[in-house]
Amino acid sequence: MLRRDLIEIQVVERVLCVKLKNVWTKSFVEQVAEETKLLVQNIKHEPWAGYIDIRDWIMPSMEALEGFQRLYDWCAENNQTHEVTICRFDTQKQIIGDVSSYAAEYHYFTQSGTEACSWLNNKGFEFARPEIFK
Repeated sequence: MLRRDLIEIQVVERVLCVKLKNVWTKSFVEQVAEETKLLVQNIKHEPWAGYIDIRDWIMPSMEALEGFQRLYDWCAENNQTHEVTICRFDTQKQIIGDVSSYAAEYHYFTQSGTEACSWLNNKGFEFARPEIFK
C-alpha cells in the first residue's frame, strides 16, 4: 500500500491519474512504478494518457530521478501516448521535461487542472477529474 501522504493514484477510463506530494525517495519511486504497472494492466493494450499533478511535490534526489526515467520509459513502451503535467514552478516542469521523451504535441504542461482536463479531452481521452484530484 502506497503512502497517501506522498501520492494519490488511480485509473479513470484510459487515464492514469497521479498526484505527487512531498519528497520521494528512490525506494518510493520503485514502489510507485510497481503500482503503476498493476494499475494500467487493463488499459495498456490501447493508447492511454497520464494526468500528473506535481504542484505539491518537492524535488526528488538524483537517485530517485533515475527511477522516474525508468518509469517514463516503461510507460512509453506500454502504450502511454499522451501526458499532461500540472506544475506550480518552472523547475518542476524542467525536471519532468528532462525525463519525459514525449514530443511537445503529446506532453502538455499547465498550472490548471481544468485546462489539463480540456487538453486530454481534446486529444480524445474522455476524462473527468476525480474529486481527490481537484
